[in-house]
Amino acid sequence: MLLLRKIVFYIFALIYLGLCPLIVARMLGFVFNPMTLHLEKTGLVYVSTIPPDAAVYIDGRLAHQKTPAVLRDLTPGKHFIRIELTAYDDWERNIPIVGKKATVLANVLLIPQEWPIIQVSQQPYRNIFFAADDILIATNPVLKNIDIFHTTQGITENFNEQGAYAKIPLFSQNSVYAAGSLVHLYNSPKKPFILLEINIKDKHKFLWVNLKEDPPLIEDISDLFAEIPARIAWDKSDDETIFAFSTQNIFRINIKDKAIFPQDPERLPESLEFQPIRNPSDKFLINDNNDLLTREGAWIRIYPKEDFDAPQVYDIAKSKPSTNMYFEEKNGELFYLDDKTGLLCAAQILPYHPILNIPIPDALRFKILKNGSNL
Repeated sequence: MLLLRKIVFYIFALIYLGLCPLIVARMLGFVFNPMTLHLEKTGLVYVSTIPPDAAVYIDGRLAHQKTPAVLRDLTPGKHFIRIELTAYDDWERNIPIVGKKATVLANVLLIPQEWPIIQVSQQPYRNIFFAADDILIATNPVLKNIDIFHTTQGITENFNEQGAYAKIPLFSQNSVYAAGSLVHLYNSPKKPFILLEINIKDKHKFLWVNLKEDPPLIEDISDLFAEIPARIAWDKSDDETIFAFSTQNIFRINIKDKAIFPQDPERLPESLEFQPIRNPSDKFLINDNNDLLTREGAWIRIYPKEDFDAPQVYDIAKSKPSTNMYFEEKNGELFYLDDKTGLLCAAQILPYHPILNIPIPDALRFKILKNGSNL
């Protein structure tokens, strides 16, 4: 009996002596790595997704938290992470873990199995342009068919709600300009003004439109143009000053004072923005600059930021070639003209209510550059 007690005692003593250092090491953030047969300092992974509440699997095991989640006590080396959410494609990557560091997977954009897209207009348009204060101008050759939309008007919990965007005709049916034809629309995306070059009743005219007014205030400023300009430049520092470039001359036009001045080419302001833009807007960095939204040919595509595997690309929709498209950051929607119908459409790329991320101290951040070096 005494011998049995001694045996039991020594067994427990050996277990204690073996486990105690491991317990202390675990409390200090060390784990035993069976691949290297050494105690190693653990790392962690922070994961947030758009949309949130996605299930996270690491090396095939379901994590206790849904996104946003912090996965702790991970051995250094690569770990396979899979993120699942109903109605979205699975996100799968091999993620490197470094001891005493946090690998940050912030705002992982989950790709829907079918992109939510709504038809905004009932009639086709030739092109779309943008001005300040969420104003979108949808154009057609005839002035009475030019409409205004507000890109944040459709902000709603139910994106698929039809009729969320109301169109406002730029010209009423009774307007003296309604039957005119559009030659050029000059705009600056940061200014609530547009300049229309039109033909009406065999006359060439220039209309200045103040979109801040309701209804928009339209002025005939044709007398301020000594010559028909080859191009227009906006002064970024002055909302109501433009520069008209003809073959031989440059004129500075002050819309507010209704004044025109010859401009010395050697003394042009550095803050000029030339119009029309020859290449339509077709690239947007979205989701805190994590993802690239672009157009290649007719296809609108998204390239999620990739730090760990080969870049991937996802098709969203086909748009009318050589037309503008616009991403509204306030509601995460992309506006474009449909490739076949020319109708104005909106695709929801990001949810209306983005989540607030759990901050990760800069000292714990670990990033891998495309060239393989560490930060």
